Amino acid sequence: MLSLINTFAQQWYPMDSGMSNVFGNANVSSIYYFNGNIIAGGYFKYAGNVISRGVAQWDGSTWHSMGLGVWTNITGQINDSSGNGGGELLEFRGKLFTCGIFDGAGGSMVNDPQHKASDIARWDSVDWFPISPPPKPSGVNGSCGTMGKYNNNLYLGGVFGNAFDTSGNHMCYGIAKWNDTIFSSLGQFSGNFPPYNYHPALAFTEYNSKLIAGGYFTSIDGSPYGSYSGIAAWNDTTWSALGTGFNNAVFALTVFNGELYAGGKFTASGDNLTPLNHIAKWDGANWLPVGEGLNDTVTVLCVDSVNNKLIAGGKFTQTGLGQPAKHIAEWNGINWLEVGGGTNDAVWALYAKDSSLYVGGNFTQAGNITANCIAIWGENPVGINELTIDNGELKIYPNPVKDKLIVTSEKLTGHYSLTISNMLGQVVILSPFEGGRGMIDVSKLPKGVYFVNVNGSYAKFIKE
Repeated sequence: MLSLINTFAQQWYPMDSGMSNVFGNANVSSIYYFNGNIIAGGYFKYAGNVISRGVAQWDGSTWHSMGLGVWTNITGQINDSSGNGGGELLEFRGKLFTCGIFDGAGGSMVNDPQHKASDIARWDSVDWFPISPPPKPSGVNGSCGTMGKYNNNLYLGGVFGNAFDTSGNHMCYGIAKWNDTIFSSLGQFSGNFPPYNYHPALAFTEYNSKLIAGGYFTSIDGSPYGSYSGIAAWNDTTWSALGTGFNNAVFALTVFNGELYAGGKFTASGDNLTPLNHIAKWDGANWLPVGEGLNDTVTVLCVDSVNNKLIAGGKFTQTGLGQPAKHIAEWNGINWLEVGGGTNDAVWALYAKDSSLYVGGNFTQAGNITANCIAIWGENPVGINELTIDNGELKIYPNPVKDKLIVTSEKLTGHYSLTISNMLGQVVILSPFEGGRGMIDVSKLPKGVYFVNVNGSYAKFIKE
């Protein structure tokens, strides 16, 4: 029985050749959707073969620069960066904002005096500009790693002590509020998590009509250290604690199915009484574990609303039960599961759009494909035409199959790898495919639907 199938399974897709630098490793630290394009920010000079300087837009098939991008002039050396491992992208009042580590953005040339922008800039769909008009400087005096929105104001978090605009300088330790005209302080953040003693807010989300801030801080406005252990809630007037907080920093926050989730460096609640393994859920009074958790830092959390899934990315390589989870995992309500074989280095950015998940980080491989710092996990994303299924190159039989599956091709007669994946996109069999023919033992596979992949050619079969 011959089967030529025209269907798609979840898998990894490259985004051109990804990101690269002239010197040093590149990374993608933020991904966002704005004006019909996916926007990526991070530490890179090239997106594909396009000079992009730390920020670029993807139209579904090609990377495009966004003006000159962002730039930093340090003792005469240009450091093409938008975050350098931190940074963020966020829409605010119809404009796209980026923050990170830079001295300017856009303009007619690097060091354009009209485009000096200290660690935060806005995009008006044509070029980047400082958030306040020159000649007075605007921005913050240190790295800005995150942004959030609450009550129609923009909030910044990072390693800074001052924010400045046309009205002057404002003392803002680790967090600042921008109302599209001036900055204001929300109190002095400080921290004593070892070994850094940092104070910045690193993540924001809105929950129960409050702004939730997470980070390295453990004290606000001189309160005892530990009063706000990595997390606090703001009601536009005062800060309040959320239980005992955590025993180390919070890097990521989100709301999933109406519940607040936090991820980070922590391994337990702030009183060390509840093991949490880098991710936790708030029940209104206490922080609770999310299954077995993960074995290292969670840097980013994302909600896939189409499939109603919570996705975590970070430095972890296993679940708390020791199962593989290489830097990206999804929560099924009971356990954490690795996504598509994971990546070969840390994940820093996640963005779910339609049926696709955009993933950014330090990695050079996602699943079994080459992907420099950015990739898509999904079902044939719009514009990805290189990897087709209905190309007539694979023939498989018998179908349905019980024991031995025969795979042949008249075109793929060289040396290839053949993979069989389940409906979750997990590779369950890896086999050589040489000379245009292979016979694979599938007798031990559970009953179900599976996908064969040889060099981007696909076919589907049913295991009886």
